[in-house]
Amino acid sequence: MRYPFERRCPFQEPREFAELRAGEPVAPVTLPSGAPGYLVTTYDEVRRVLGDDRFSRTPVRERAAGGDRGGFDFGLSVADPVAHERWRRLVGSVVNPRLAETLRPRIVAAVEDLLDRFAATEQPVDLMAGYARPLALRVLGELFDVPDDLRPMLTAWAAGIAAAGADMTAFGAATQTLHHCATELVARPHGSLLAALAAARHDGHALTEADLVRTVMLMAIAGYETSAVQIGNGVLALLQHPEQLRLVGDGQAGGAVDEILRYAQAGTGFAGITYTLEEVELGGVTVPAGAAVLVCLDSAARDERRVPDPQRFDVTRGSARYHLAFGSGGHYCLGAPVARVELEEGLTRLCRRFPGLRAAYGTENVVFTRNLLHHYPRELPVLAHCSMSTSGNTVHE
Repeated sequence: MRYPFERRCPFQEPREFAELRAGEPVAPVTLPSGAPGYLVTTYDEVRRVLGDDRFSRTPVRERAAGGDRGGFDFGLSVADPVAHERWRRLVGSVVNPRLAETLRPRIVAAVEDLLDRFAATEQPVDLMAGYARPLALRVLGELFDVPDDLRPMLTAWAAGIAAAGADMTAFGAATQTLHHCATELVARPHGSLLAALAAARHDGHALTEADLVRTVMLMAIAGYETSAVQIGNGVLALLQHPEQLRLVGDGQAGGAVDEILRYAQAGTGFAGITYTLEEVELGGVTVPAGAAVLVCLDSAARDERRVPDPQRFDVTRGSARYHLAFGSGGHYCLGAPVARVELEEGLTRLCRRFPGLRAAYGTENVVFTRNLLHHYPRELPVLAHCSMSTSGNTVHE
């Protein structure tokens, strides 16, 4: 069985996932490289892998850092369990819900400014280029208090990432730009976040300068690309379900972010690749040591044993217990509180400001693209000053 499976519609899961959840929740697959692996599709087994130290991402780090494509090794975020836990305690003492709430007013200001520009722009407007990506970049600038002279470098990196797609050489070149920017930021910490990270201590340990640079890079990569494409996917799902868009705009959907994270996930399934450090019994299957194991967060979020009527999009029932988009356990995303605030403010205020938002040429004509980690609208032309309309399926590139 070859993986990934063909996805005909962006938010309708491939039929293979439901079949595997029902009969083979841990299944052998063949990856695009021809290498073998194991695919995990049920919520319980995915969560188990995410919380089990016998599954390691250290080989991912080694492979990413190798070669001549300018790879990023993810630093201590995928180190051995002891070093990883130490890194989490140090970073988590600073990057937490308190930080997210401190940033909220600045995120709101960025959202409102971009919506003002959005409203003043000739219609139709590409929501990806005109809102989703600029918002994610603005939030990064606020998070790290990026000084004016470094903002062009950060913008160049973001443009490089957006243009790279699945081209890993181009991704590596963009990552080198980010490395230069992160090194400059760490060398002259203007903001409270970087100063606080440098000052953090746990059991006599601190983050080295190299650790800080890698942490900035990790937070930038996760915070920019993931947030931008998740906003794009979320808006498209709302455009496909205009009654849900109205609920979000009317403030009747407090769980909208969780439902969007569950139903309109941006991942391709490769972000969750890990390797067994020893032989492991998983879902009735003996997985040998050194095996590649892919956890499918998208499939876990459609697990019928966990989520009632999982193929239905309903922003009023959103709950964090229905998805693992931010990971779980020791690998739960430290930046999740900031991402939540960004998604909450970015989506709610958009829907409130433009209750008649619709796809300019119909959602059936929106073209999807993908890179290694994400699938998302290449462009999302929208009309902001119009009445609602129904929608259809989406065409893939």
